This record gives sequence, structure tokens and C-alpha cells, in this order.
Amino acid sequence: MSTNRLRNSLLTGVAGLVLMNTVQAATPVWTFAQVSGYPSSITVSTTGAATVKYTVTNQSHKTHTLQMRPIQGIASSGCTLPLGYQQQCTLTLSVNGSGLKGDVLGGPVLCDQGNPNQCYQPSQANSLAIRLTQAPPIQQYTVTSTAGSNGSVSPSGAQTVNSGATLTFTATPGSGYGVAQWLLDGTPVQTGGTIYQLSNITANHTVNVTFGTVTLTPSVSTLALSINCLPSSSCATTKNAALTGNPRQITIQNTGSANATNVSVNTQGLPLGTTVSTNTCSGTLNASGSCVITLTPGSIASSDSSSAACTSGTQPVASTVTVTADGGLSSQVNAYVLGYGCQYQGGFLYSVDDSYTDYPVSVSIGGKVAALTDQAPAYPNGIVWDSSSGCITSPYNNCYTTSADSFTNGTNLSTPAPGGNTYLIYQTLTTNHNEQVNSYAAGLCTATIATYSDWYLPAICEMGPGSGNNICSTTNVEQNMVDNLSFLLASSAPCTTPSGCLAGLYWSSTEYSPNPTEYAWFQYFASGGGSGQVANYKGHVHLGVRCSRALTL
Repeated sequence: MSTNRLRNSLLTGVAGLVLMNTVQAATPVWTFAQVSGYPSSITVSTTGAATVKYTVTNQSHKTHTLQMRPIQGIASSGCTLPLGYQQQCTLTLSVNGSGLKGDVLGGPVLCDQGNPNQCYQPSQANSLAIRLTQAPPIQQYTVTSTAGSNGSVSPSGAQTVNSGATLTFTATPGSGYGVAQWLLDGTPVQTGGTIYQLSNITANHTVNVTFGTVTLTPSVSTLALSINCLPSSSCATTKNAALTGNPRQITIQNTGSANATNVSVNTQGLPLGTTVSTNTCSGTLNASGSCVITLTPGSIASSDSSSAACTSGTQPVASTVTVTADGGLSSQVNAYVLGYGCQYQGGFLYSVDDSYTDYPVSVSIGGKVAALTDQAPAYPNGIVWDSSSGCITSPYNNCYTTSADSFTNGTNLSTPAPGGNTYLIYQTLTTNHNEQVNSYAAGLCTATIATYSDWYLPAICEMGPGSGNNICSTTNVEQNMVDNLSFLLASSAPCTTPSGCLAGLYWSSTEYSPNPTEYAWFQYFASGGGSGQVANYKGHVHLGVRCSRALTL
């Protein structure tokens, strides 16, 4: 071979290697995709906030643990656990306008924790494009509150608030007195009740509370009842036996120093079919005496703000029961007639306990609700059941056994009954082995959600009925989400409440008893009766989480 030919061959080979290395270097090892509904191109005011989300996918056969380069005014969460080949995580960016120093253009940048120079960011079209704008001045108003003789109000005096604010006032009657009236700008707006709330303030106001010499005190401030879902009624479902519509009582006691005269009961907004079936609160009620009002529900649930029954997944508007008397008033009692699907106490109602076995008739119904939204998205962007190192790495069989084997008892941390799954999982993974609660499925349910802090990861039979000879369709039959929240199930078609849809694979809190070290049960939510239950590796798959809680009576 001539010298020139040899030189040309070598140059060609070197050029090929350089070209190959350049292509490899330009190929991202982990990629970014925008999550629908959370765009990266946004405008935020100096008093505003926004959320941007990306799905991050590890494209290499090597496991990587990622960390984001800090951006002032933007807090990140997610994508902190090791990612294996083709595994995904959700990177959530919480943008705080007051913390930004200016526009943010480009990024976010995720780097390998072990190699800070190996970093990637989204494509130019998907990179951050956050424009910061100056917020307009906030309009403010003054609300001045006063109390009549024989009592006080808090807060008292002048309060300066922003436009649209809400102020809540609490009246404290003197001994032997009760609240008579609340007046807004001199006009009566509420009779009785120790609490008055002024919402959406868009002008200056005065609030005054007066007191009378009679105190009519109800046994409850809120009363929840079940619809009476007879097989022949319009609410009938395949599981209506629990919706018995038992009557509930409100006891009114005169705790004042004088007799109450001209006592009468007024109701407002009771759903069709719900009646006051017993009422002894009329005429004169002596000091220290009491009377009883009985509500008997019908087959129609309370309506929402659009006058539709709340069983379609909406928030019911409270009906009111008010007892009046000369010289003062009792507090109003808010009443709700509930069926499956109604929003109540932070979730969708899917289980009802309308018995009187364990509590008196003057207490609300028991039951269970499912959270209004997911705490982790469905497969493949969810979370593992056990995040311990031996469980999330191949061969995924060195997980912890927690004894969380109940099919019906998820239970929350505040009621650690023997066999309660979430309690047992938390004790094993967090108390004994220091796993962070935001790294595993049941741990997400220890958070405060919709102001409640007693959530738990539901057991498998609380989620669905199973099929055929499945354990949930035989000896462990429970009121469950699949049967009683069918309007949330979505697979081929959107459900009626997209923000709360149940679609795909979700973890239960129940370990798989034939192999509890490696497997736990999950629920497949799908429309059209296609739901099912299967066991899978605790640390190998990332499934959804929808927490549950028991109603507060």
C-alpha cells in the first residue's frame, strides 16, 4: 500500500470515529417530555405561582440518580430516586413569582449525582420560558366588627383585608345569653350561631352581633344522613343495601337562664323526599329543658350549586335546620343527605355505615371516601410500594415483609388497629427502616390532604370487587370504589370529572400472602366492567396512589 493511500485510510477512519463520538455525545442519556396541562412556556406575576411538569425517561442501560441544578424562585420535587433503563419519573417545578429575579429562559438541567458534568435539559421547544410580570396593586378594604351588650366578638374592631378575602367572626355570649342576630351594614343576615363568615369582600363593611337571654344549643352543628336507596328507587345500584336512609336526630337544649318562648323550627333546602318526621321543639322550652327534631331522608341526595344531585361527584350545598325563639336563637344545623359519589369531608363517598350499632342516632353516618385526586399518577409514572434499596434494584426480591395482609382494613396512622395495613407498612418502612414517606405508596397517604390528616392506602377489597373466584368477590366483599364510583372510571373515554378520574393501575395496601416479601396487590381501574386485581413486584413497577379515609362522625 502506498504512503498516500495509507494516510488517506487513516484519516478516513479517524474522521469516522470523531463523527461517531459526536453523534453519541449529542444523544441525551435522559430525555424530557412536557406533561399535558403543565406547559413550560408561561407568564407569572410577582405575586403569582405556577407549576411545570416533565416526564423524565432514562434512555441508557445504566441506572442514574439525578439532581437538578438550582433555579432561584423555583422549587423542584420528584426524580430523586434511581432510574433504571426506560424507567420514568415526574419532575415537578413549583414557580414562585415573588422569588424570581427575572425571566427564566432554558432548563431545567438534570445532572447525574455521581458525574456533575453529565447533564441534560429539554429540547429548545420544551425548555423553560417563564416571563415575570409586575403584579398590579392590590385593592384593600376595611371591615369593622362590634358586639352588643352581654357578649363579645373576635376579631374585634377594624380589619384591613385584600379584595376577595374571607373573614370569619366568632361570637362569645355572656353567661345566660345566646347569639340573637348578625347584622351586615345594619341589615340582619344571620339569626343565631356563634360563627359568621363574610366572603368575597369587595367593599368596606360593618359587622355587628347582638345577644339575647335564651341559649338554644343543638347537639350537633353538622349532620350527615344516607339516602334511602330502595331497590325500586331511582338511586338503586348493584350495592344499595348499605344506603338504608335511617332517621337522624337533633337534640336542642335550652342552656340559658330563662325559658324560651315561641320556639319554632325552620328548614331550608332539604332535598325532595327528606322530611322532619318528628318535632317536639315548639311553644315553650324551659331553662335546662330539651326537645328533639328527627330528619328522615328520602331517595334523593342533596343538590350541588347547580341544583343537580351530588351523586355525580359534586359538592353538596348544606340544607339548614334552624330553631328560633323569642330573645335568641340556636345555632343553625347544616344537614347533608348523601349517596355514593357525593363529595364530603375531602373525598368521594364510596362506603356508607348507616347502622346504629356503635353510635347514637344523633351522630352522622359513618363511611369512607376516596381522595378527590391522585396522590401519585397511574402506571408507569407512579411510585413503588417499597422504596428500600434491595426492593427497587434487580432482582427486586429483597423487600421488607410488613404483615399488611388484610384485604379489607387499610386503616390510617391515628387508629393503629391490629392488622391495619397502612399502620403496619409505616411502622416497618419508616419507623424501623427510615424510608422517607414520600418515596413509597402508603407513605403518601400520611400527608394532609384537603385539610384532613387521617388518610390511608386502601386495602385491595376497598378498591374493587374482583371477579370470578377472586378473594374480594367471595369472603371479603366490601363497598368499594369500582362499584360505587363508576363515574370516575375511564379507559377509552374521559370520565365526567377529569381531575379525579381513576384510570389504570393503582397500588393497594395489601401484600400478596403467598409471597409477601416481593409482591403486593394492585387494582386496575377501567370503565365498562373491565377492572381487575393482580399482584406485582413491590419495587419494580411505579403505580398510582389514591388515598382513602374514614368519615369523622
